[in-house]
Amino acid sequence: MSSSSIKTGAVGLTSFAATRTVGMTDVASWAPQTSEPLQFVTDLLGDAIAQPNPGVRVVTDPEEAAKSVAAEARSRVAAVLERFGDAPAVLLSGGVDSIYVAAVAVSLGARPNAITVVTEGQSDEGNAAVVAKALGLRHDVIRLSAGEVVDLAQEVMARLGTSELWEVTAGIPILAARRRLDIIDDLGAILTGSGADAIFGGGRKLSHAVDSDEARVELDHLIRAETAANFREARLVPHFYPALLGADAGRLVHVFQTVRWWQVTERFAPPVLFGVHDGRQIDKLALRIAAERELPAEVRSLAWAAKSPIQRSSGLMSVLAAAARTYAANLPGAQTYSDPRTEDAEAVATRLYLSILEHR
Repeated sequence: MSSSSIKTGAVGLTSFAATRTVGMTDVASWAPQTSEPLQFVTDLLGDAIAQPNPGVRVVTDPEEAAKSVAAEARSRVAAVLERFGDAPAVLLSGGVDSIYVAAVAVSLGARPNAITVVTEGQSDEGNAAVVAKALGLRHDVIRLSAGEVVDLAQEVMARLGTSELWEVTAGIPILAARRRLDIIDDLGAILTGSGADAIFGGGRKLSHAVDSDEARVELDHLIRAETAANFREARLVPHFYPALLGADAGRLVHVFQTVRWWQVTERFAPPVLFGVHDGRQIDKLALRIAAERELPAEVRSLAWAAKSPIQRSSGLMSVLAAAARTYAANLPGAQTYSDPRTEDAEAVATRLYLSILEHR
């Protein structure tokens, strides 16, 4: 499939805009379900994303919200599996988003090939392995050595044309996953949980009590800003996925990045997304409830596991930071007064910047 095939965001703008009504409480008014790999929601909805509308966040019962999440997840994944058929894969990071996507696919009768990319000795592998076994999935773990991470970083930069930290570290696991994707016969959809954080407030904390009007306004602002920045075509690297996956980019399915998902979650008030579980503050509450119910009993606890972005949890950032320290330690005179391998990060960053200035 050509790279142009994933640029579906500009198609159907009129029909999507026409379906939007204030509040979005009527399912019949939502956009039709889609089997497209992703939709550029910001481009499609325009002002509907940018304009604050906290009053639309009327769903306050986490149980009700979890039922909406479960229904939409099954509908979306079913549409994707029907379109792509063949042998699906799932990029299983070990976080709740990808775990839930894998569980939904299995409940619909699919057996996706699970692929996990980690650096040596990182914790992501454990959760992913336990879930894959419980779901009865073939699980391929790609463990990257420090040298392989550096090599992949260089290749990602060459493909993307940027050295921007978050773009490069997001690209490394995708490029590494090609080792397995390229040898799957009759590859179907490549499922990911990418995009869930943007619409569910993942990784965020509110500064106001969740049942307050102030929290509703704060949440509305956070999610609209996050969506506007991420769910659009004109990003720093618009060709990000085609550059990394080539013809398979059109198979990479961002399960949560659709207009319908935005319409489902736009109605969620703070108590639906933020709560307490076993004495710990958690995010993405409704999604976690839905995931717990979908998972086999022996792994339901993983629906509540905390996880950092894959760039950190996979160990990629720490490996590259260690490589930066080693590089700094080998600069002329670098170990005269202190050792860049052990000094504070500010000193290392300053050393590297001075080295850049020196060679301009």
